[in-house]
Amino acid sequence: MTLKWIKPLLVHIFEGANIAVIALLWLAAAVTYLSPEHYPRLTLISLAFPIFLFTDIAFILFWIIFKVKRTWIPIVGLAACFSFVRDYMPLNIPSEPTPSSLSVLTFNTHGYGGAEATADDGSNMIVKYLANRGDDIICLQETYSQAYTQALSDSLAPEGYNEATVKGLALFTRLPIISFEELTYPTLNNSGFLAYLLWQTDTILLINNHFESNHFSPELRQKYVDALKQTASASSRNAADSLIDEVKPLLRLMAEAAPMRAAQTDLIDSIVTAWLPRPVILCGDFNDTPVSYTHRVLTRHLTSAFRQSGNGLGRTFRERGFPVRIDHILFSGQHWSSHKTQVDQSMTLSDHSPISTILSPNSGI
Repeated sequence: MTLKWIKPLLVHIFEGANIAVIALLWLAAAVTYLSPEHYPRLTLISLAFPIFLFTDIAFILFWIIFKVKRTWIPIVGLAACFSFVRDYMPLNIPSEPTPSSLSVLTFNTHGYGGAEATADDGSNMIVKYLANRGDDIICLQETYSQAYTQALSDSLAPEGYNEATVKGLALFTRLPIISFEELTYPTLNNSGFLAYLLWQTDTILLINNHFESNHFSPELRQKYVDALKQTASASSRNAADSLIDEVKPLLRLMAEAAPMRAAQTDLIDSIVTAWLPRPVILCGDFNDTPVSYTHRVLTRHLTSAFRQSGNGLGRTFRERGFPVRIDHILFSGQHWSSHKTQVDQSMTLSDHSPISTILSPNSGI
């Protein structure tokens, strides 16, 4: 008799827990509609989206095993925010590009990898990597070494590449560059620029951008990673408290950077909106995940290459403890369709991985 009473109670408890997780999942998605300029701390809830997402997926497995009739609860939770799930973790069937396609790569080189990327002959291995890829459009961030940028220019120039560079950014492209201009917006250290490229009989607005960084110091990152390891290997309350103590300064810095990044996002969105319906490619290090104010605003008018033809999480930031995709390629979907969008995890010389896609012109263009 006692067991018959306990089982329904446990089912109700787990139902309540599942509904609470769904509410938090929806909240993490909903706060992307709030501008961090007005709600800098509240919008950080979106960073917890994957935690609530995978917990809800775990509930699907739980209900299948213990009470299959309740499986609809977590499924409804996912379905109600499915667009955000697709942004964060898409699954796509591979498709082949057309012969007249454009290959696009964006890569935060972290200063071309520094000393670790120097080969025995003194050359830079990231420069070699980029020179050998053959992409039509190469957008780079954190290109603070003029010597390595010049070395890459020297390697690509014989292949017919044109270039445009400003502080910390570089563009190399096979397409003719009509003009370019540096973006001016409030920033502590980051930058962006517009380049107008001749494509067929039209002009592409190419935006290479590095949105405001969170400015985590190496010391703060290491303390957080160490606390994360300690928490994973020990279940003590002290380990959890230590992790919370290390997370707090990171959250403070993110709350300070988020409003600046939101203002930069709004500026880029206004530039894109003014240029449309002509072709647009926007790429770079956004310093924001696929579930964020930045990504949601910019994909109102542009298509995410990774969402359309990527698969899985597509992590682009390599540091341990930060499993995020913050580098993105967006484009005007009325002009192109993307194929084979992927993150090259084999390139380990930067704290970012390069992300690339192939854009095929839509029929009739």
